[in-house]
Amino acid sequence: MSIVRVLRAGLSTTVQDFGRPSLREYGVPCAGAMDRLSHELANRLVGNPAEAATLEMTLSGDELEWPDGGLIAVTGGEMSPVLFDVDLPESCVPLQTPVRVPPGARIRFGTARRGCRSYVAVAGGLAVPRVMGSRSTYLRANIGGFQGRILQAGDEIPVGDSDGQRCDLATGEGISFGKWFVRPLDLPNSEDAGLRVMRGSHFGLLSEQSQASIWTDRFVVSARSDRMGYRLSGNALNVQSTGDLLSEGTAIGTLQLPPDGDPILLMADSAPTGGYARIAHVISADLPLAAQLRPGQQVHFKETTLQTAHALLRQQRNDIEKAMLRIRLQG
Repeated sequence: MSIVRVLRAGLSTTVQDFGRPSLREYGVPCAGAMDRLSHELANRLVGNPAEAATLEMTLSGDELEWPDGGLIAVTGGEMSPVLFDVDLPESCVPLQTPVRVPPGARIRFGTARRGCRSYVAVAGGLAVPRVMGSRSTYLRANIGGFQGRILQAGDEIPVGDSDGQRCDLATGEGISFGKWFVRPLDLPNSEDAGLRVMRGSHFGLLSEQSQASIWTDRFVVSARSDRMGYRLSGNALNVQSTGDLLSEGTAIGTLQLPPDGDPILLMADSAPTGGYARIAHVISADLPLAAQLRPGQQVHFKETTLQTAHALLRQQRNDIEKAMLRIRLQG
């Protein structure tokens, strides 16, 4: 079995797949890839099932070694990966396309220039043990992934067997890749990102002024944000009365409002229930964009309808399937 060796660890790199959505009813957070679309795209570019385990790098990437070489794909945030080989000059690793890496080569990922999270898929998938049906890392409970933690220098991540590799890549020495790539997925604008939301069940508890300002104000992603949720600072939102709110089910993308008036956008590692007012929900089609937000970025909310949310998600899925069809025709 081949491996990926960590020579230098980034800020926060974990092994992720699609998580444990079926266990939320038992109180287990979903976890899994924050940007599920980039995760899926990376996998499908190398011929893996969409749910196979990948590396998720946050804000800054690792330096990785490929002792046996392999077929990889890098998607998501732009971390300017560079390949090093003792016998060859440095070369940039292209994004959004399958790349064949020669044995013994190293790839160094830098700090994200755009976006927040980058995904690295390897043909065969990362073969860490499954915990509760998933290979995803849930850091707060130290389960799943590679020993339930962030990757460290010296870690050796096992890679599963691949059924085959794409035949349209050049062979021989050095890095090789196709002459095509998939259109990059949307990354947040450096100044201001817009997320489409639907009103939550407690939207009516907001004061009249807050009901208006939630659509006009800009919020800033706090440095206290993590995979559990983004804390958004700005002009505090006020509720007329919270009464005695019971803890109820939440979803990834729920916008909660704690007593301090700064909303929290729940993300992949969030608990399945919560007792704060649920004032809005980010639509599924915009969750990949939300996953690429970074501390200090501004975000604003745009109201949409359930019908539009369904249409946008269908269009997003259609775009992915059309891209993969073109790849199959070219391969």
